[in-house]
Amino acid sequence: MAKVCVVRHVPWEGPHRIAAALADFELVEVDALAPGAELPEPGRLAGAVVMGGPMSANDDRRLPGIAAELSWIERLLAAGVPYLGVCLGSQLLARAAGAAVRPGAHPEIGFAPVRATPEGERDPLVRALAPETVVLHWHGEVFELPAGAVSLAASELTEHQAFRLGDRAWGLLFHAEADEELVAQWLREPVMRREARDALGPQFERLLTAAAGAHAAELARRGDRAFRAFARACAERASGMS
Repeated sequence: MAKVCVVRHVPWEGPHRIAAALADFELVEVDALAPGAELPEPGRLAGAVVMGGPMSANDDRRLPGIAAELSWIERLLAAGVPYLGVCLGSQLLARAAGAAVRPGAHPEIGFAPVRATPEGERDPLVRALAPETVVLHWHGEVFELPAGAVSLAASELTEHQAFRLGDRAWGLLFHAEADEELVAQWLREPVMRREARDALGPQFERLLTAAAGAHAAELARRGDRAFRAFARACAERASGMS
């Protein structure tokens, strides 16, 4: 069975709904920041999914695991391995491709729309969210667009919410994998609760829970279509490896 590597940075940010779309692959999960973590050789992978976390893509001097991950992503890109980066994973993709990651004007936390660009409406993944979908945002930093990349979506606060580099690497700043279960899980984590309270005020839990109830079903339907498109890219890679 072909392998797809899933990179975690914290225990509560795993692939969630993305895993179901990759059911035909062996998922190799790696905690990139654990002591002695080993990221698999790109040449042996049908794909890579890099998830989020509260640290920064600029923490490579403070966290050796981030530095190693940036080098690994460069090798993935050189090898043509399909890549899906979510939140921090998208910022790491941008940095590995030579673009800047910086603090946004304001933290963007909560459910709000992203609108596909004209390129996004034609993109294999993001067209599932076109023309507009309410998604879960949970980030304080944003990325510049790497050279040669195509911007795929934007929000009211953030010019670049998604991009594609080449034809097999995608960065999504938002969480299309979110549903009510994921929101409930994150609201049990002290780090996430603190970030949400700082951004949304004392009613953060009620606001996020209500928004998840209103939007999660539609997001799951559209997001699952996007993740199946990524799985198809991994399958094409796997067929060329056999």
